[in-house]
Amino acid sequence: MAPVVPITGQRALARRDIPLHLPRGDSDLLPIAVFLWIFSAARVISTLAHRQTFDAEATLALSWVLALPLYILRARRTRNTAEQ
Repeated sequence: MAPVVPITGQRALARRDIPLHLPRGDSDLLPIAVFLWIFSAARVISTLAHRQTFDAEATLALSWVLALPLYILRARRTRNTAEQ
């Protein structure tokens, strides 16, 4: 005889079960993000001002300068959409 597996009372979350009170985000990470963006922008401006080639460090700084604002805007848009 096969062993009997007890059925648990778990169920899948429905959309109405998702709490509408979402936290505003990681506000303690905002100063770190601003610090990272400012110094990355300074590195990119320095590279362009001295007409240097973009090495790995400057390329990484450029990616932070471009990607960080896009990430913050996308997170804000997602949070605003979830609140509606």
